[in-house]
Amino acid sequence: MARIRRGGLGWSEVRVGVVILLALAILVLAIFNIGKLLNLFAKRYELITLLPAAVGLPRGAQVTLAGQRVGQVDAIDFIPVGQKRGGANIRLRLAIAREAAEQIRANSTATLLSEGLLGDRYIDISPGSPSAPPLQPGDTIPFVPSPGIDELLVNANQAIDTAMIVVGNIRTITNRILRGQGTLGRAVNDETLYVQASAATIELRRTLVELNDPDGTFGRLAHDPALYHRLLQAVSRVDSLAAVVTAGQGTLGRLIHDDSLYAGLLGVVGRADTAVAGLSTLVGQAANQDGTLRRLLTDPALYDQFLKAVVDLQTLVREIRQNPRRFRPEVNVDVF
Repeated sequence: MARIRRGGLGWSEVRVGVVILLALAILVLAIFNIGKLLNLFAKRYELITLLPAAVGLPRGAQVTLAGQRVGQVDAIDFIPVGQKRGGANIRLRLAIAREAAEQIRANSTATLLSEGLLGDRYIDISPGSPSAPPLQPGDTIPFVPSPGIDELLVNANQAIDTAMIVVGNIRTITNRILRGQGTLGRAVNDETLYVQASAATIELRRTLVELNDPDGTFGRLAHDPALYHRLLQAVSRVDSLAAVVTAGQGTLGRLIHDDSLYAGLLGVVGRADTAVAGLSTLVGQAANQDGTLRRLLTDPALYDQFLKAVVDLQTLVREIRQNPRRFRPEVNVDVF
């Protein structure tokens, strides 16, 4: 055991002092780390935001920037009645770390959020764009409302109601199937479909057996190599015919390789072109006002004369038929 020395401290007192000093050091280090984590020792500046209500938001609630803690709610005050604007009733004073001032700009917004469904409420600030100027101490940051718990509960109730309707419909369909109603119900409960499917399966198996029979038509097609050899011979003959045609032999080969047919066709086309040119010349001459054909087509006097000649000819023919003796010449023959 340690003894107390006269005029000094004993070993037990020294140990107690060392333990106390270590505990104090650990406490100071813990406070420093917690303060660093919560930005308690950071230099701060104040921003203002106005909102209709701050339900569940206590003084000292955290303020985040894009999800990262940068400050806390320093004060929550009511806005004087004469200074209320846009339905705002509460003024929040936000203590923000100076190191985040560059990110918070004129187009940043503040939103009241919750940690989870029933967690603590806090203020989240959205980072601004580089084109907007940074907010200065004492400036007001616009507030954007977020969906509240009541709205989330209403949406959840609507989703649950919809799910219940779907479950009810599924239950109705299942009950109808179990009662044998409808096509699916009859397929599940009626054995007739099973019997018919079994019979169809047996018939299909029998058909496949007949198809695989080497003595049948399909079996011979599938197993007899004679058809393959004949097809191979036919392909060989076609190949030989193609070789003959390619070599220019035979009528078809000469038609493909000999240019005499092309020359003949070219001559026929030339003669046809000459005939068309002659016909065009004839039509041009007919269109001339001094031409005979043109006068026959356009001169009414010539048409009248031609019509009168036809009428006279018809009259003459009619008289000849009626009195042929009149037009028979008398012949006097003197012999002596």
